[in-house]
Amino acid sequence: MRQSFWLNVALLLGVAVVGAFAYFQRPAAPADYSVSTLTPERAVSMRIERPGVAPVALRKKQDAWFLVEPFAARADRFMVQRLLAILRARTRHRFPAKDLARFDLDRPRARLVVDGQPFDFGLVNELSQEQYVLTANAVYALPARYGLALPARPEAMADRQLFAPGESPIRIAPPGFTVTKTDGRWVVDPAPHGSSEKDALRWAEQWRFAAALRVEPYEHGEAKESVRIGLDDGNALTLGILSRKPELILVRPEQGLQYYFAGEFGARLLSLPGTAGKDRADKN
Repeated sequence: MRQSFWLNVALLLGVAVVGAFAYFQRPAAPADYSVSTLTPERAVSMRIERPGVAPVALRKKQDAWFLVEPFAARADRFMVQRLLAILRARTRHRFPAKDLARFDLDRPRARLVVDGQPFDFGLVNELSQEQYVLTANAVYALPARYGLALPARPEAMADRQLFAPGESPIRIAPPGFTVTKTDGRWVVDPAPHGSSEKDALRWAEQWRFAAALRVEPYEHGEAKESVRIGLDDGNALTLGILSRKPELILVRPEQGLQYYFAGEFGARLLSLPGTAGKDRADKN
């Protein structure tokens, strides 16, 4: 009985020793590399460079991002967030910054500079769908989405919202009529037959949150018509109408930008509240 007890103890000790040996001899987990010590929240400047394309420069002012080159405009917040996401990128694949030609980094396809740190974008590995990025004296294999976030054209970085977050219209006057917010209600003058207060509210909200299909620098075309806008802070704007069809093109001269809207949406903006749909029905 006693001999059997000590035999079991010896067997348990043997198993423990083998287990400990296996544990300490197991291969180490692959290292996880961070590409930057910067953070998106503290970044204040960016620059995007592509061969043959005008550089794009952005700068943060207070809590908002703005384009400063090649033209001035509010920057699209979603696009900015996509670009800054690279600061949090991590990967298990890091290579010495040597023989850059094999990564297509001797002549980078694009460069992003955030607060002075450059990120050069090279070859995309077709098997892993990772792109090789040179930064901080090393080459990192990162998901291709970081390179895809770089805009092909400077205009793609411009905010497509017609009005900035702090701009709230209370008076909108397209050619032929005026819609004014009075005592919390939107009033149309002249009042269209059959139009309701809900129609006026819906129409005003379409203006307030109007997002263009695209934004481009103002080409200084002649605006033969205009829309007068009164804001709740007492300021006023005049938007030029460069074209109604096939697209509505509105220009903000003080920003030097023109906004392109789909023709049908543009027709609603320039029609009396509640009448655009009725006009289409009458034509059918």
